[in-house]
Amino acid sequence: MAKRTTICAGIDTGKRKLDVAIDGNSLQLQVENTAEGHKALLEWLRRHKVKRIGIEASGGYELPVVSELRRKRFIVVVFQPAQVRAYAKFHLQRAKNDKIDAALIAACTAAVKKIHAAPDPGCSRLPNI
Repeated sequence: MAKRTTICAGIDTGKRKLDVAIDGNSLQLQVENTAEGHKALLEWLRRHKVKRIGIEASGGYELPVVSELRRKRFIVVVFQPAQVRAYAKFHLQRAKNDKIDAALIAACTAAVKKIHAAPDPGCSRLPNI
């Protein structure tokens, strides 16, 4: 039986920009955290056949892009910052910048075994874990 691989990406979210990395790959992207930037992100993710995206909760700055990704049928895992820090610590990752964080979130996303369903958008603004 052939092994199936889900291509995962990680997004480090900022107020003005999104840094994106694909797990196990040197491909990275930086876009504005705007509707135009989200459109460019969607095209890039599709071109690279990404199916699952991890993003760190970032004071609400992640909500518009998470909503758009889910609307376009991507699997989105929203991590609490403590989860990503714990994953980094476990892997002895100390260096920190936006590009490194995006790659770390991508690796963390690929390691997730159980994906919880996204919350009903009409019920809550809280992200899933």
